[in-house]
Amino acid sequence: GCKAINSGGGAITVLTSDGMTRSPCVSFETLERAGAAKLWLDSEIGQKTMKDAFDSTSGYARLQHMKTALAGTNLYIRFKTTTGDAMGMNMISKGVEHALNVMSTEGGFEDMNIVTVSGNFCIDKKPAAMNWIDGRGKGIVAEAIIPADVVKSVLKSDVDALVELNVAKNLIGSAMAGSIGGFNAHAANIVAAIFLATGQDPAQVVESANCITTM
Repeated sequence: GCKAINSGGGAITVLTSDGMTRSPCVSFETLERAGAAKLWLDSEIGQKTMKDAFDSTSGYARLQHMKTALAGTNLYIRFKTTTGDAMGMNMISKGVEHALNVMSTEGGFEDMNIVTVSGNFCIDKKPAAMNWIDGRGKGIVAEAIIPADVVKSVLKSDVDALVELNVAKNLIGSAMAGSIGGFNAHAANIVAAIFLATGQDPAQVVESANCITTM
């Protein structure tokens, strides 16, 4: 595959999004209070207060926005942040904890109970529609143009056969299996190899290998 891509002139990539996530779960005694907290977080003043608090904890991490979801009296808050060149989970967790403390003291939610700093609405190391749709980390689109003669000489196939295979396997086959973000042949192999070679957390391959192959 690499030989074929290089023979065609290499690949071009575009960074489409950049935002690592952490989603604490907080709870309240009543739905009314949980709903009030959600409305405050979704408001302009709530977003600004939390951003100011979060950003004050790091020279690199910057809160982009928050997405909230209510399940009974449990409130899930998905912080999406930039983290420089680091994955940045430690700096994000530090910022989240401080922001929640400010929410409690300055936002008027002293009755809030912090259940967990990570409530799986992030969501890391598990297949999830949330990550497939909204992204987690860096989103990248890559393009490689491989001439027909290279497909034949290097990949031992032809363009029409590859296009047919991609539709039948990567698109229709994955849809039949109910795949979430798995519309590819083996993107996980490539991501896992890079993560292991660069010392990244291999468990994050689960969401990092989400991609769709088009031809």
